[in-house]
Amino acid sequence: MFTDIPTKGVDRRRLYQQIADDIERLILEGTFPPEGRLPSEQELADRYGVSRNVIREALKSLKELGLVVIRTGSGTYVRRPTMKPVAEALNRFVRHSLPDFSLAHFYEIRRMIEPDSASLAAKRASEEDLCAIQAALQEMESHRDDLQAWSGADLEFHRAIAGATHNPLVRSIIDALIDPLRIVIAAGYADPHGTQAGLEAHTRITTAIQNHDSPAAHQAMLEHLNDSEQRLSKIKA
Repeated sequence: MFTDIPTKGVDRRRLYQQIADDIERLILEGTFPPEGRLPSEQELADRYGVSRNVIREALKSLKELGLVVIRTGSGTYVRRPTMKPVAEALNRFVRHSLPDFSLAHFYEIRRMIEPDSASLAAKRASEEDLCAIQAALQEMESHRDDLQAWSGADLEFHRAIAGATHNPLVRSIIDALIDPLRIVIAAGYADPHGTQAGLEAHTRITTAIQNHDSPAAHQAMLEHLNDSEQRLSKIKA
């Protein structure tokens, strides 16, 4: 069966990666469907005219991308697509690029994403979503004197709103921004009035989402981000 599947020419300079790219193409085209078993290492080696060691390296590369799972004694299977590899890749990029991001860059992207996320959450949030948002807010209120616990609750608040959009891309982007978010939350905590201002802002956002008031949720989140950036700018000045 596999002999009938068209493959692209192999670039010998990066042999295992070219083979991995070609198998990825076949996966994305649906030739190898989710949960389906790939041909054996020997079949792949014969098809591409390479050693099994090269095939193993190609499969390892695909595994690292989250495209396949290797089951010892059974074979290699195509994984059903998830957002996890996307979120992890974005997170790695953000972590490695942090020195190149300014405060203005960070808040620009937050303003592009989070007010609309709050607006969508107000429209789409389930009871479970609302409980998660409220629980994070209560954790913030309970730990206003504990930086680590406060920061964790604040992060969960924003992740809960992203989850309430029911758009997996939004949650992936927010997860990718976790490291810089943690930094600005900690910096804002240093402002004597930052904690109270943060609680009041998060309460307004929560109330708007609970009331399914999309415009109010958008505005409350935008005002919160603007206030947060202004406070951090003064601290850094």
